[in-house]
Amino acid sequence: MEQVKRRGGKNMPRQGEGSRRIVKERRDDRRASISGIEKMGLSSRVRNYQKTGRDGRPLPKKRQLPTIGNVLDSLIHSEGWAPKLARGWVMEHWPDLVGPKIAEHTTVEMFKETTLIISCDSTAWASNLRLMQKKILQNIAEKVGPDIVTTLHFYGPNAPSWRKGRLHVKGRGPRDTYG
Repeated sequence: MEQVKRRGGKNMPRQGEGSRRIVKERRDDRRASISGIEKMGLSSRVRNYQKTGRDGRPLPKKRQLPTIGNVLDSLIHSEGWAPKLARGWVMEHWPDLVGPKIAEHTTVEMFKETTLIISCDSTAWASNLRLMQKKILQNIAEKVGPDIVTTLHFYGPNAPSWRKGRLHVKGRGPRDTYG
């Protein structure tokens, strides 16, 4: 069979089975050069292959959607809701912050800016908790963050009202302490 010099300097036969063999060899050479380029990390520069499905159409691109947690976090911070949510967390998780025994004898009444107002069962509990105030504030700062709660006000029980009925005589009322 007669050999003819073609482009690229390779001798190729004109017709027959030999030409099929040469085409296959060229294809293998091309694949080897592409895999060598991919190993070097240069494949994106040489060719930009697009993956296709069985029918030849390009596959849809995978979208990176943000998680719902990320969306909520960005909304909370952009709207400035973080301190309010932290205060709500403190009110809801008061037993976890101070322990079940203290929580049994106290209730969180309300927040006034960064001040937490707490009512106690007795004045003795209020006095003891005033002594523990620093430790409770440290606990809250660890769980929620600094500057959410800066001061605690503990109050004893409210005294009963002696004002009953429509008629009332002015005066100081009974001189007894309650609690």
